[in-house]
Amino acid sequence: MIIYGNYRINVGAFRPFLTGYVQSATGRWLKFSFLVDSGADETFLHSRSIDILGIDVSRVEVKRDVEGVGGAGIPYFQWQTQLKLHSPDGIERIFGGEVNVFLDPHATRVPLLGRDVLDKFVTILDRGKNQVILLDKPDAYQLIKTE
Repeated sequence: MIIYGNYRINVGAFRPFLTGYVQSATGRWLKFSFLVDSGADETFLHSRSIDILGIDVSRVEVKRDVEGVGGAGIPYFQWQTQLKLHSPDGIERIFGGEVNVFLDPHATRVPLLGRDVLDKFVTILDRGKNQVILLDKPDAYQLIKTE
């Protein structure tokens, strides 16, 4: 299985992105453009996702234990849903479980695809070729030394 993404301009720099789908509270699959964040332990959705996905936040447990470049203490909650990635040949990979959702609108403007998903693949980030590639069996890659 091969999943492709690419680099695009985001906040003045080229960054790696993939398209994924998140299941809403009503069961619909909604398209999201994820920043591939190999430094993030887990996947996080931006605060706008609450309205987009129809999440009821009246009973969520707010957590503040996330740390990043900006420091610690950013409020978020975990939400039970599914994430889906597509390959060009029509194969889907669905991940069930909890996804983190930031409550602070300044935490991130884009969803972050973290290592909780990335570690299930071989991840190739090739800025020179403008390619973001996730590989899973039976597909693989091999490096060839050129002179």
